[in-house]
Amino acid sequence: MGLKHSFKTARKKIEGLDADERKILSAICNNIHDAQDTLTKKAAPLLANCMACRGLCCRNIQPADIITEWDLVYILAMAPAVEDAVADCLAGESFFPSDCIFLKSGTGPCLFPDGLRPERCIISFCRVEPSVEKEIGRVMEGFSRLIRFFMFRPFRRLPGWIKPLHSTRRRTNG
Repeated sequence: MGLKHSFKTARKKIEGLDADERKILSAICNNIHDAQDTLTKKAAPLLANCMACRGLCCRNIQPADIITEWDLVYILAMAPAVEDAVADCLAGESFFPSDCIFLKSGTGPCLFPDGLRPERCIISFCRVEPSVEKEIGRVMEGFSRLIRFFMFRPFRRLPGWIKPLHSTRRRTNG
């Protein structure tokens, strides 16, 4: 469906949260941010290689195959100020492989702030790198928790929906 749809869905998911759910989302996103920060520090030499090759992994791609709705939820929850910039980039989304639409001026650096990268962008390196497996696992675990939060959200709200129905029945049955 493309990133435009994922972007709209991500915004709706965030807008639909109540105050307590926003606190939980914030905690989950802060955990992901901390994991990304740790990974970035430990993988500094690897990331220097990424910058030296000028981001070949960001070239001739389908951004919607790399950046998911969950990445957008994370980024928009942590940095709402980038929402307009992301929306502007999505205006140039193509159905054909192209350079990542989130590269500033089409060449980079990435539009997303450091520590707020899409999952696949931060955990992918040109080769398997055992020295950062633990840190990659923490980032992946954080995104998995984010997905579970939204998947099980209706079930957490269920007691709030049932309680008023149950109290109404008691009063009418008397």
